[in-house]
Amino acid sequence: MISVLLIVVGFTLVSGQVGQAYAAYHYGGHHGYVGGHHGYYGGGYSYSWYYPYYYYSYGYCYSPYYGYYGYYDYGCSSYSYSQPTQYQLTVSTDPASLSNQVTGGGSYNQGSTVTVSASQNMIQVSKDTRYIFSHWSGDYTGTSLNASFTMDGSKTVTAVYQVQYYLTVTVQPSNAPSLQGDGWYNAGETVPLTVPSQIVGGTDGTRLVFNGWNVDGSNQAGPAVNIQMSVPHTAIAQYKQQYYLTVSTSQGVPSGEGWYDAGALASINVSTPPNPSFGVKYIFDGWQGGVQSSSQSTQVIMNGPKTVTATWTTDATLLYATIGAILLAILLVAGAGLYAISRRKQGTAA
Repeated sequence: MISVLLIVVGFTLVSGQVGQAYAAYHYGGHHGYVGGHHGYYGGGYSYSWYYPYYYYSYGYCYSPYYGYYGYYDYGCSSYSYSQPTQYQLTVSTDPASLSNQVTGGGSYNQGSTVTVSASQNMIQVSKDTRYIFSHWSGDYTGTSLNASFTMDGSKTVTAVYQVQYYLTVTVQPSNAPSLQGDGWYNAGETVPLTVPSQIVGGTDGTRLVFNGWNVDGSNQAGPAVNIQMSVPHTAIAQYKQQYYLTVSTSQGVPSGEGWYDAGALASINVSTPPNPSFGVKYIFDGWQGGVQSSSQSTQVIMNGPKTVTATWTTDATLLYATIGAILLAILLVAGAGLYAISRRKQGTAA
């Protein structure tokens, strides 16, 4: 019996773990032991699939001598290959409704470098609502839209977006001074708003007076307000227009002068002055300027700055009547005296 010396040179590349085989195929002449797997003398190979990896081995032996089972040779060789382990990469978004904005999820070989991407830095939902990319969280952290890392295990990464709402800040009327604070804010942020001055103008008989805030249709008193940005908001700083009414007179005491809201009715009055002297008195002659009226008490429509003046005349009727009466009395007395003298002279002559 011829002894056969089998020299086996094995070179094996193994990566990952081998699962359960689900298919196999062998080819050759006779059984032999080659590279750790059963092959066939005289040349043979086998390959198998192991879930989830593919495994292949090849064996070949040869000898210059003939044996019982055929021609054998001295040398044998074996080669083995397998696919590497794969890991699952899960890519999600917060909020989940933006899941179509990210890419990169799937299965990757162990040790491979992968890239995940968020497609947009800003996503406009409506005219006053948007999302801004904030950062990656989970098994990778960073603030760049594109992120690269090595797959050394199964991973989950999340693209976190910050929802923002728009705060609209306006003034009424339009000629009121503009305010700061208009813009985008993160959800949940508190925005303080205040007016710099509650009274604007006034040197030319016209001014604006702060009359409170209107936030989304609800009035709020006071010059300052805090806006909670849980939804989009509109804040209006409300001013009212006022005009100055000047009331003047040369006699008596006027009333009604001051600031009035635009369109208001201002009530004015002037008192009757005392008589300047015996038999002389002042007679009210009417209002002139911003209103025309013969009544000492009247109203003025305040549709702009106005000045009204009370006018007067002097009535000396009593004085003249008194003087006339005195003169008449003097004349009567004088006449009576002359008459008495005349009668006395006539009596003496007789």
